[in-house]
Amino acid sequence: MSYRVEYNGEDLELATLDAALDNAKHAIAADIGPVSGWTVEHDESINDWFVQGVVDGRTIGATAVVTGPEPMLAAQSVPRHAPANTDDLARRRVFTGSTPADVLGMAANWLAGRPEVVAVDDLGWRPGPSGFELRIYYRS
Repeated sequence: MSYRVEYNGEDLELATLDAALDNAKHAIAADIGPVSGWTVEHDESINDWFVQGVVDGRTIGATAVVTGPEPMLAAQSVPRHAPANTDDLARRRVFTGSTPADVLGMAANWLAGRPEVVAVDDLGWRPGPSGFELRIYYRS
């Protein structure tokens, strides 16, 4: 299993997801300079992660894409004739920053600009090696 990081026309393969995400963050920081945090979105249907730098609560610069191995489809147990109801799927958005206030500010700004979000199902909070991480699970 390997992960591929694509950023500004270059790509690199790494053995672990953590290494790929760290590489994506380093590439962005080397390109745009200091950042106050990160947004990391995961599209479970294609198993890709989208990484952007955040300065003053706003995403900046190009997006790095981390492509993972082919997803294991949990929906394979669903009969093939049943259409997937994508309107009711929970989605996740991850915010990282150096302080809890930075992370919460980024999340609040992001949610304020997303009128399509109809419910926040859960929040996950943890300190990480580069600051704090907040995961918001929502429905749109």
